[in-house]
Amino acid sequence: MQTDKIPFWLKIFIGLVFGVIAGICFHPDRNFISEETASTFLPWLRFPGDVFLNLLQMIMIPLVIASVALGVSSLSNLSDLYKLGTRVFLYFIITTILSISIGISLALLVKPGNKINQAEVSLSKIDKDISKSEKKEPIPKIIADIIPNNVVKAIAEKQMLSLVVFGIFLGIFFLSADSIKVAPLRNLLLSIEGFSIWVVEQAMKIAPFAVFGLMAFALTQIGVALLTGLFYYVLTVLVGLFLVLLMYVLFAYLFGNRKPIQFLNEIREIQILGFSTSSSSSVLPFSLKIAKEKMKIREKIADFVLPLGATVNMDGTALYQGVATIFLSQVYQIDFSIMELILLVFTVTGASIGTAATPGVGIVILGSILHSFHIPIEGIAILFGVDRFLDMCRTSVNLSGDLTATVIMDHWWKD
Repeated sequence: MQTDKIPFWLKIFIGLVFGVIAGICFHPDRNFISEETASTFLPWLRFPGDVFLNLLQMIMIPLVIASVALGVSSLSNLSDLYKLGTRVFLYFIITTILSISIGISLALLVKPGNKINQAEVSLSKIDKDISKSEKKEPIPKIIADIIPNNVVKAIAEKQMLSLVVFGIFLGIFFLSADSIKVAPLRNLLLSIEGFSIWVVEQAMKIAPFAVFGLMAFALTQIGVALLTGLFYYVLTVLVGLFLVLLMYVLFAYLFGNRKPIQFLNEIREIQILGFSTSSSSSVLPFSLKIAKEKMKIREKIADFVLPLGATVNMDGTALYQGVATIFLSQVYQIDFSIMELILLVFTVTGASIGTAATPGVGIVILGSILHSFHIPIEGIAILFGVDRFLDMCRTSVNLSGDLTATVIMDHWWKD
């Protein structure tokens, strides 16, 4: 069979399967290769994945700024920007609250924390980044800091929400300023967006190899055996994520006029890439390409909703943080009142909106949530063994949520 006749999603899936097999074979417990050989070989195993991610991350920030600015400027006027922005933001808040509620309800029903013997819990040294997350700032300052006081610094530190705001200001400038002043900068952003899409097309040529390498390397680090020790916790999170995905399919059908099978077929490549990379922002360039070319979403909707969604729409992460908090409260035998559960919903909503779309950061944000509810922060050590796998799963759901939002907004928004 000629490779160019194999569907792209199938190539990605094949890479995923072979990556899982290779990861299991090369795990240190298998003694398939020596430790010395593994230290030399494993970085090469991950090499195509690193190249793939670097290509996408290379154009991630300029693409976000360009897409948001052009998306805003393509609206008819500032009134349209306010209406669309309000609808999108309210939609993100509602789905986030629903996702957290699903996670908390499942955790209270299954009680995964009660399945772990507290005497067997190993409270090892916690990542230093978690202690940093305990430092809290006043809410007004947090809101004010969303507006970047130094754009170069925001770019260097990948402060995606600040860059989205910067892009919105550029778009407003394009809408309100004289066309002579606007044209040169707008044309520059059009060229940047075109270049970014071209880089995406080149990166997609090595995507199946990247998925293979990333999956293989991840499993050599995680180990399948580690999943069994936290089976009920992992199962609770996975069932919750599946229910959120079903919610998306239902919403896309009811509010976006997309048949379930059609919708799942359209987003499957993004789901697999998200699962492999654990980064919503890294996959954003390909999400934009799929939305515009495959799903036929209008450019101004995709350019506005997807970059914003990759920054603030973290339903999978929100569900995970809700389940993890209840799980650890059960491990440490800390009961939640009804009011505390309601407060937990809103706390996790705020935390998930501010979560960076990069691998592993969710567990760092979880530290601040645990601290807020007086749950021993060292309990995060219990979750380290399975967090990487769950990070991959929740990223896939996060990306599905972003594309669901574009479908709904594209259907609702009338030119």
